[in-house]
Amino acid sequence: MLFEQIKVGKDNFAYLIADEVSREAAIVDPSYEPEKVLKRINELDLKLKFLFNTHGHHDHINGNDYILKNTKAKLVGALDAAEVKVGDEDTILLGNKVIKIIATPGHTADSVCILVGNKLITGDTLFIGDVGLTHTREEAWQEFNSLKKIIALGDDIEIYPGHDYGEIPFATIAHQKKNNICIKDVIVNDFESFLQDK
Repeated sequence: MLFEQIKVGKDNFAYLIADEVSREAAIVDPSYEPEKVLKRINELDLKLKFLFNTHGHHDHINGNDYILKNTKAKLVGALDAAEVKVGDEDTILLGNKVIKIIATPGHTADSVCILVGNKLITGDTLFIGDVGLTHTREEAWQEFNSLKKIIALGDDIEIYPGHDYGEIPFATIAHQKKNNICIKDVIVNDFESFLQDK
């Protein structure tokens, strides 16, 4: 599998996923520099099949129109504009690679994480060393439970966030258990501490 984390804009991350045999590719959150992501696809001689978004905030979907106008990619996700609608636990085949959708509401109602192999693209649900912004107690409770789903995936899963906010660009769940105070709160099921720490 080809998997690349691509810095776009000031601190956003876009992602490129591809099956090396079929050369089929997917983009996640092209953000402010979709042309940069498409250039990489062309350099690698890949066939763009899907465009995913982790959630509907402007800084993540900003590049969608450019991608859809200049390629034959299908928009996949929970967003209203998605051509291929997916929900929690749904899977999409990219060549021989399985892409799994995990609903993780909290930061937004439509937030999802995208799992391929041992790599989890978390958007703004989970950053390296922090978690996504919420505005109400209910949203924080949803995020708290979404994070439970994420850490249950296993210590070896690699977290790839939507922004370059951490000291390192990606880390394992095991690393986050040791270094992310909010994840420590989730592990001990302490929602009130989670509210204070986030």
